[in-house]
Amino acid sequence: MNILIKGLVKEYEKVALSIDELFIEGGKIVALLGLNGSGKTTLLECIANFKGYDKGIIYYDGEEDFERVRNKISIMQQRPYIFNMPVKENIILGLRYQRLDTKIIEERLKKYNSYYNLNFLDKNAKKLSGGEAAKVALLRAVILERPLLLLDEPTANMDIESTLMTEKLLKDINKEFGTTILIVTHDIFQAERIADIVIFMDKGKIIEMNTNEEFFNNPKNSLVKKILKRGEVND
Repeated sequence: MNILIKGLVKEYEKVALSIDELFIEGGKIVALLGLNGSGKTTLLECIANFKGYDKGIIYYDGEEDFERVRNKISIMQQRPYIFNMPVKENIILGLRYQRLDTKIIEERLKKYNSYYNLNFLDKNAKKLSGGEAAKVALLRAVILERPLLLLDEPTANMDIESTLMTEKLLKDINKEFGTTILIVTHDIFQAERIADIVIFMDKGKIIEMNTNEEFFNNPKNSLVKKILKRGEVND
């Protein structure tokens, strides 16, 4: 799914997001980097139409009416809600709403659970650790197999092994379905490993956007140059 943003403004007590124009080509993995409070999550929420925005237009494959495309988008938020039900039911909840055949649901569950081999599918999801809950929330978003996948720090609570497996999962679905993936991350090395395009935000604006190779080997912005030398994105 192509995303075109024009004149986007989101305000709280002050301007949290101000983007003149942004085009995200369909089928790409796009990493959103930036310091805390730079507008990464706000941008993701605007694209997901969670809280609306004050000015601007967002086109989804040329379509402006979000209601026409909402079923083509799935999202994992930074603090995903976990339902008070078994892990398995949390993961397949969206497929249940679609009233898919039970066989299809089970096949998809088996396919995506193979990345993590969760052996606690019958456990109440409310009792999971942070890393376990993150895997469940990610699988719940991925299993829908939608054209646009929005992820807000999906691996923040995962160990290294699970993080690398998550990155493999994202690259696999991108290759298999041409899924457009926007991932907010504070891990510069993660962005370098998986992203086709890297966007760096600061104070609600995009200050650098380029291909992976150009971003990491030939950054233009002075702040980006400084942070890349340090190898992390923090306050």
